[in-house]
Amino acid sequence: MDQPQLRKLEATCIQEEAPQCSAACPIHIDVRAFMGCLAGEDWRGARRVLDRTMPFADIVGRICDEPCRKDCKRAEIGDPLAVGRLERFCVTTTPMVLKQPRLPAKGGRVAVIGSGLSAMTAALDLARKGRNVVLLTADEEIGGSLRDYTEEMLPARVLAGAVEILDSYGVTIQFGSSLHKEFFAIVRQDYDAVFLDKDLAGLASLPVDCTQPDPLTLAVGQDGCFAGGGSTENGFSVMKQVEDGRRAALSIERYLQKVSLTAQREREGACPTRLYTVTSGIPPLPEVLPADPAAGFTRQEAVREASRCIQCECMECVKQCAFLQEFNDYPKRLVRKIYNNEAIVQGTRTSNKMINSCMLCGQCTVICPHDFPLATVCRTAREDMVAKSTMPPSAHEFALQDMEFSLSEFSALARHQPGRDSSRYLFYPGCQLAGSSPAGVEQTYLHLTTHLDGGVGLMLGCCGIPAHWSGRQELFRQTRQALQAEVGRLGDPLIITACSSCYAVFKEFAPQLRQQSLWQILEKMELPAPKTAVPPQPMAIHDPCTVRHEPEIRASIRNLVKKIGIATKEQPYAGELADCCGYGGLMQFANVPLGEKAARAKGLRSDLDGLAYCAMCRDNIAASGGRIAHLLDYLFPSAGQEDPLLRPNPGFSRRHENRARLKQHLLTTLWQEEPAMAPAYKNIKLVIAPQVMELMNKRHILEDDLQKVIHQAEQTGRRLVDPENGHFLASFKPVRVTYWVEYQPGKQGFIVHNAYSHRMILPGDVK
Repeated sequence: MDQPQLRKLEATCIQEEAPQCSAACPIHIDVRAFMGCLAGEDWRGARRVLDRTMPFADIVGRICDEPCRKDCKRAEIGDPLAVGRLERFCVTTTPMVLKQPRLPAKGGRVAVIGSGLSAMTAALDLARKGRNVVLLTADEEIGGSLRDYTEEMLPARVLAGAVEILDSYGVTIQFGSSLHKEFFAIVRQDYDAVFLDKDLAGLASLPVDCTQPDPLTLAVGQDGCFAGGGSTENGFSVMKQVEDGRRAALSIERYLQKVSLTAQREREGACPTRLYTVTSGIPPLPEVLPADPAAGFTRQEAVREASRCIQCECMECVKQCAFLQEFNDYPKRLVRKIYNNEAIVQGTRTSNKMINSCMLCGQCTVICPHDFPLATVCRTAREDMVAKSTMPPSAHEFALQDMEFSLSEFSALARHQPGRDSSRYLFYPGCQLAGSSPAGVEQTYLHLTTHLDGGVGLMLGCCGIPAHWSGRQELFRQTRQALQAEVGRLGDPLIITACSSCYAVFKEFAPQLRQQSLWQILEKMELPAPKTAVPPQPMAIHDPCTVRHEPEIRASIRNLVKKIGIATKEQPYAGELADCCGYGGLMQFANVPLGEKAARAKGLRSDLDGLAYCAMCRDNIAASGGRIAHLLDYLFPSAGQEDPLLRPNPGFSRRHENRARLKQHLLTTLWQEEPAMAPAYKNIKLVIAPQVMELMNKRHILEDDLQKVIHQAEQTGRRLVDPENGHFLASFKPVRVTYWVEYQPGKQGFIVHNAYSHRMILPGDVK
């Protein structure tokens, strides 16, 4: 992506938008941070937040009229926060922590006429910017309307302290300056710009109309003349005084610099925010009231009240996504990292693992109120880096080899229904269902051939989605074209897809193929009497992420489940919000621990037993320890099948074996064909303990790989022996991966003690 695309994407993410309280504050005080400091008893930190933004914090903090309170998100679930009381507590108990620096002098003389809070604020802000400021007032002391406050609310010593602050920034104060037409003419002649505090007597006698200043710039009448402050139709507002003084100071600064007075000022003052904060589920808490209202909050009371702040943020996608949680970031910052990673010419691309770990499931986009397309960004980054040869193949190589095996002569099959030479339908179970439940595939196919007229063909293979997810678009295109050609050879029948990933691929990338979900077909069909007892307790349906935009398929599933008598209970993250089991985007191959975490998270969405209709959801949740069954386990159970909830995860090796044996079995029993002869290495018998098999599964090592290694070692004698235990150690590199096996001969076959591999290309390996 280029810089404009990056900026557009970054602007979509709202996490860095201001919370409602800060957006409603005319000077955008970071109320969220202020509350966080108080809740953590960081008194100096809380005061620093005020000192950073609030002019004359000792004054304003005592009398703030808290316009932010009405927008506090706490009000949705009870009482809003007592921001004003907490500010007063802070400034009366903690002295100034942060004194804003003064920039070097840069010329330009500014006259500020008046002594009210808006005049004081304008003078202070301009002086901090390095301008030569003179404050002219007819009074004998500053403060204007502030002097109307009681001594208890605003002590005279605090007002007097404002003079010291202004003096410390070099502001000259001239008391006793009477305001009249001649005086104003002299001021306009002697100063480059003028600000008039509307909280003054005698404004009507001036040759400039100060009653209706421009609302954005506060400019009035003559060039270089600005006015603000005073009371409005809503009465006197402390924060309105501060806002006008600050707005005028910025206008004068721009005027002196001879730049636009209006450009990019939409966010000044109270402004809208796009920040989306969910308050459901947060317990309502009443406002904490001080035991002594006159004295204000004690420290304990201030902590309790500040602790009611819900620390508004969006982060809705992060709350639900294992990927975003793992990398501890939100989409805006991740996109910047992806951009920087792709821009590297020489150096280490540290974000490769992050890019390859995304499930590409799109859940975050659905959750995001502005539809941030993070999955699209990650997938496109993979495609671009693969095209530029900057993405190492190791992250997805195992998945691509698995796809290759599914498409090989050992697993792939395309036939018309036995005894027919044409097919009206074509059952396409998908590679993962064939690997997970070959008996379920067979029983489902036999049921379809019995109940559908016109012939039901069968195709075993892979839709190519691993190539798509890994960014190998040329391989994906070739796989798709080969599949379409095979379907064409069978007469373009209606494809009945059991796998939701296959359904999604065909729908998006091969719309010319006619297809319908298996579940929609079965819903309208007579079903066999249940051979497996349905659970007496309700089950939680685990929708796969690839049907989040397929409400008809989800509805068919629920109708089927009801039809066979299984009670269900919906979980919060189902349907459009369904999360991924870790298979999506090939996460479980690129980042094994994160894939396991995602599977556990999906399984723990409910404390009920699970019911899946995606083979990988079922297997991955089962592997994580969850009790879950596949819907086909109840519709078409295999002979002698135990409780479907206890069916273990087959693992990668068993999936390979299941696919190959399914093809051999169907060719032999249905089509009476002799299967192809197995290669010689398949004669190697292995004895593998469960803990070693689990280790192999995590390391993405197949029994097939070990058979090749041991066969090679036994044929050539190339192996090492450990004299202490008699174990052999051998390696073999059938492709880019080098496999190592520690083994020894046994009575039942070769006993495997350990296995590992490395997926590296060393210098000299590339031809």
